[in-house]
Amino acid sequence: MIALDGWQVPGYETKIKCSFKLAGEDLSGYGSLTLSSDNGVKPAVLSVTTKIPFKDKAELAKLISKAKELDEHGARMIRTVNCDVAESFKVRKTKFDGEMSATEDDEMKAWIISFNLLEVMSKSEREQLQLDDEASNNTIPQSSDGHNSLQQQFESVEGP
Repeated sequence: MIALDGWQVPGYETKIKCSFKLAGEDLSGYGSLTLSSDNGVKPAVLSVTTKIPFKDKAELAKLISKAKELDEHGARMIRTVNCDVAESFKVRKTKFDGEMSATEDDEMKAWIISFNLLEVMSKSEREQLQLDDEASNNTIPQSSDGHNSLQQQFESVEGP
């Protein structure tokens, strides 16, 4: 079971896969060393597959409209996700991302629906924003308005 903003995603035999990438780069060159860089933790992706009976066409339409819904700035809606695997991965906020598909299954008289939810404001992202905020608070801004400074000096000089 998975819910978005308290709305239960319709369907049965729902499968949810959660994954994230530990980004890095091989630094070993042509040697046998195992040197690699650590480029952080990328946002998690929830891959959801469910089946919606043909008779529940309105539920499918509602899911599709939620996937397409935009906020007041024209961006995809950010939704609070509730499911066990998302809770385990500490994923709280997501948005629909990538391909959403519905495939007819005549034997089961249902659509097989699949879609992805991309994590927004992950724990790593929130930590980075805090570090950036601390860094900006600990720096002294410098002005680089050289033209005005030079112009003022020129005007204050007396001469022919």
